[in-house]
Amino acid sequence: MFNPLTDRLPVPDALKVTGATARLPELKQALIAEVTRLRPADAAEITATLENNAEMLTVLLQAMSQVVTTRERRANWQMLQMLLLWAQGSNLDARAADFGIKRQVIARGDPDAIPPIPDEMESDDDLRFRSLLAAYGFATTGSRTAYKFHAMTLGEKPHVTIDSPEAGTVTVTYRFPDNSATAKIRDASPRVEEPGTGKVGVWLLSRETENGVPSDALLAQAQAYLRREDVALETDIITTYAGQPLEYTVRAVLHGKNTPDGLINVEAIRQELDTYTRNAMRLEGRIDLSMLYYLMQKPQSVTSVELHEPADTITTDHTQAPYCTGIALEVVYDL
Repeated sequence: MFNPLTDRLPVPDALKVTGATARLPELKQALIAEVTRLRPADAAEITATLENNAEMLTVLLQAMSQVVTTRERRANWQMLQMLLLWAQGSNLDARAADFGIKRQVIARGDPDAIPPIPDEMESDDDLRFRSLLAAYGFATTGSRTAYKFHAMTLGEKPHVTIDSPEAGTVTVTYRFPDNSATAKIRDASPRVEEPGTGKVGVWLLSRETENGVPSDALLAQAQAYLRREDVALETDIITTYAGQPLEYTVRAVLHGKNTPDGLINVEAIRQELDTYTRNAMRLEGRIDLSMLYYLMQKPQSVTSVELHEPADTITTDHTQAPYCTGIALEVVYDL
């Protein structure tokens, strides 16, 4: 399954934008063609004028190419906000709502504090991840992705009862919960424990703790929810387990040039690494060395990287998640 937290898709070809520099010759050719059609005697002079960057007509065409390109980029950005995999913020909320999914409150703020403390909301990546799972929630469960969806929308499914108080009358009642624990679940990974027995284990990763280990109370709540008659397959016996962290650190030396333009922004690189390691903190997660090298060498001011930890690519099974305990970056400016 595509994982929007770690996988990336290229922007569709239909939304690629021609740069202003590449568009300028097109505008020049279009202008020359139009002048040739309407006033052929002036075509040669107009052509010569356009070759001189100091001429006002050339400057106007350059400005026009910038405006056209900017407008096209803006239109493309608006189009991307209509697509789930690229939408952001409130635009993503609207796309998620199409799947019956809403952004969760991770931690309540305090509006009476000075200054007011806003609620900590679910990230775009996490909301997008749950939205892609939503379609599996309509399955008769039994599948890994169906149980994964139900675990990651813990407590949100309403109780549905059907009653016929009298002949010819059917009443369907949806009882929605007052609260849910969805925001507490970071990830879930279901597996058959013993083939042919109906025993299914669901390993959970939590936001309650820094290392992702869920509390006993959350495990019990998740197990009770997943065993509901309208969630679990009739033949399945669901048991929840705590996912375990596989600890590691990122330790590296960044080399740069001892020149005025060679300053390395360590905090920006650390933030990129932190985002990557947090997103990769998933059951069956993977920390790829090539990605670590890429993030650290992406800035042009970094000439080379010595990565000391981790020594190898980290991969975990469905019971574990890679957990970064620290990022240590040393900067050395070579003479």
